[in-house]
Amino acid sequence: MFKFLRRFLKEAEDGQVSLREKFNHFRRLLESNNQALEIMADMEEKLSGEFLFDTGYLYTQAEQLGNHVCRMVSELNLLTQDRYGELAPLCRRLQEEIQRELAATPAIPVTPYILPLDALTREMSASVGGKMANLGEIRNRLGLPVPDGFAVSATAYQRFLEASGLAQELEARLAQARIDDLESLEAISQELQALVRQAPLPADLEEALAQAGQTLAGRGLAVRSSAVGEDTDFSFAGQFATLLNVDAAQLPEHYKEIVASKFTSRAIFYWKYQHFTLNELPMAVGCLSMVPSRASGVMFSVDPHAPQADTVMITAVWGLGKYAVDGTISPDLYVVDRGKGHAVKQRRVAAKPVALACSPQGGVTALTLPDEQAQSPCLTEAQVKHLAALALRLEKHFGRPQDIEWAVDESGKIFILQSRPLRVSAPAFGAVHREPPAEPAVPPLLTYGIRAVGGAAVGRVHLLGPDEEVADIPPGAVVVARQPSARLVLVMDRISAILTEVGSPTDHMSILAREFRVPTLVEVGGATKVLHSGQLVTVDADAARVYPGMVTELLARTPPADENLRNCPVFQKLRSILKLATPLSLLDPESPDFQAAQCRTLHDISRFCHEKSMDAMFSLDIDDAVRSPNVSRLVTDLPLNLFVLDLGGGLKVAGRPQVTEEDIVSRPFKALLRGFHHPSVSWAGQVAPDLKGFISVFANTMYDLGKGERGLGGKSFAIITDCYLNFNSRLGYHFGLVDAFISEEKNDNYISFQFKGGAASIDRRERRARLLRHILNDLGFKAQVKGDLVHGRLVKYSLFETEETLEMVGLLIAFCRQLDLALSSETIMERCFQAFKKEDYGLSCLRPEQAAS
Repeated sequence: MFKFLRRFLKEAEDGQVSLREKFNHFRRLLESNNQALEIMADMEEKLSGEFLFDTGYLYTQAEQLGNHVCRMVSELNLLTQDRYGELAPLCRRLQEEIQRELAATPAIPVTPYILPLDALTREMSASVGGKMANLGEIRNRLGLPVPDGFAVSATAYQRFLEASGLAQELEARLAQARIDDLESLEAISQELQALVRQAPLPADLEEALAQAGQTLAGRGLAVRSSAVGEDTDFSFAGQFATLLNVDAAQLPEHYKEIVASKFTSRAIFYWKYQHFTLNELPMAVGCLSMVPSRASGVMFSVDPHAPQADTVMITAVWGLGKYAVDGTISPDLYVVDRGKGHAVKQRRVAAKPVALACSPQGGVTALTLPDEQAQSPCLTEAQVKHLAALALRLEKHFGRPQDIEWAVDESGKIFILQSRPLRVSAPAFGAVHREPPAEPAVPPLLTYGIRAVGGAAVGRVHLLGPDEEVADIPPGAVVVARQPSARLVLVMDRISAILTEVGSPTDHMSILAREFRVPTLVEVGGATKVLHSGQLVTVDADAARVYPGMVTELLARTPPADENLRNCPVFQKLRSILKLATPLSLLDPESPDFQAAQCRTLHDISRFCHEKSMDAMFSLDIDDAVRSPNVSRLVTDLPLNLFVLDLGGGLKVAGRPQVTEEDIVSRPFKALLRGFHHPSVSWAGQVAPDLKGFISVFANTMYDLGKGERGLGGKSFAIITDCYLNFNSRLGYHFGLVDAFISEEKNDNYISFQFKGGAASIDRRERRARLLRHILNDLGFKAQVKGDLVHGRLVKYSLFETEETLEMVGLLIAFCRQLDLALSSETIMERCFQAFKKEDYGLSCLRPEQAAS
């Protein structure tokens, strides 16, 4: 006898452990489902064009997504005794396909090491980079003046790295480079540049460079980066080296210097942050004859922040154009009408006290200009109009707005030195006809400046000194500086806005800030004196205003998405990955096609696992539950023989023979009981006094729904946790089942409801099932009827909504418990439906004497 009791108690304990394990598998599956959905949503959000991200983000997100979906598959199979074994290999296959998409890099076309400019067109950007390919296009197809020169191809770069053994070494060290640790990034940068400078060139490449240099012997060279990927949708403005007026005889060393510039700290930050890997950015190099420039500058074929203004923007300085793009001095500014005649709508002549010129000994030198020249315009009106016409011609040819570098030699001839895509924003205040927002009530601290990048931002002022490390700039700062600096690229992912006292919308810093969408004002004279470090300010770059404190009405304006971002390489990879991850074909759980074999994506698998896990919990093994010695009887005034098994956190104290409703902690169970206790519901029936017969009758009939026809039962059972409920009820001849999960996480929440049986004829029972379906659909469920069985499911409502709906489900069970006897016609059924909608839960509509009173 004692052996039998021990065995019985052991079986009861094992049954409870089994149920608890099932619930734990279910909880872990829900956690991974929620994480997977968040990752998919975040990745899809990145396609909006409003966020920058790198390939590291893709690797991390793809790995986490795959791991969570695989975990869901594992937990589902543990929950269902390996019923869905085919899901695991499918999940692994999708992960492998995603990894292949991530690892794919564009092939470098095989070309000679040296390609003359006369042989280049824009179709050759994969071989010589966008900068040189575009210059070849401009010279050879448009016939516009471009300096003589040639390109050192991406094939040459690949040959250099492979022959020297640099490829593996650079990749290994770059893997350690963290763009959020500027100090270590600088250290790695110095190591990598030294490796490149010290590495020997392969003999055939060195010979090719020497011979190419001889074709331009006797002329100073401009040796510039033309990396594949540069001057496309990402400018890399000012990130790589440019060597001016250097000796062609030293071209092999100059070439290595340009390659080394790919690994400056700010360049590494930029190309890693802007989605490029080492293999995706081969460094081609352009070599051009120097133009002895009388004046130089930059022009935009359209105002990037006011395209509706229909103007060309031109900036100009004396001498070489470096001072026009690095912010050393403020250039002249011309705003020119794009229409016929190119009228100059605005002319601002700046003081330009210095100019950069070619030195007879090689290199460049800064010249102090006489006051008369410094205060004079660099261009004649005819030159301004000619430049505007060139800008529009280039825009038309390339099919989009252009950012163009130009130079005028001593004879007045204009040369095109560069043309690349210009990023253009939508109008600052929406459609052209709309008025700007009202002026904030607080007076501004500064009311002038030139908008380089539109938008509004708030932050604390950080006055940046000329020698200060940008790593010291705190996150969220409004950086205020005397002049622009392209080194700010190192912190553009975390600062709020930029103000400089000098500069131009066309300088390198402004171009980079535009890519990072950092509101920027230049020419804010006196900003370093008016503002002080630590001061909280709001910058409205669109209106050229700086306000004290936080001006929320300005911050509410959301900048438009940048369409150009969507065309960059990492977006293409993201799109490819999402094709394997997010499309959902398994839409209807009731469809015969809702099967594991029909899963095509990670989203399909996660949806399938989520649905089948709820089915598994909905049909928990009640035989295990009722054998548990920890079953407690609920003492209640409800006419229910109600027994409770707590799997964790559902009762204040679990395992007592009897508990009251005050002992219940489970949120879904409390919600259901509130519905049972609704004051408008009048219960009837007898309460069985003890547990006798519960195991033998209830457990053996719970899932034999046909036994409802034979009048067995009268017992109810609840398996609970703090957030989960599996409730089985027998009310006379009626069978009901509610399975629910309630939490703060909306994606995890659901209610499943089932009701069947009754004492009336089959037509009345079926009528009640249809009534329940109408009410459930009205409550937000997706409900179906088969005979007298109704089944409904509600998913992904908020905690409050799910809890409120579950309370209504409890009310509905009580409301419909004996209606099968009353539903003699479709008219009566419709009256009952309307009564529920009107909160007439006591059904006075069926009692004319009560309704009249």
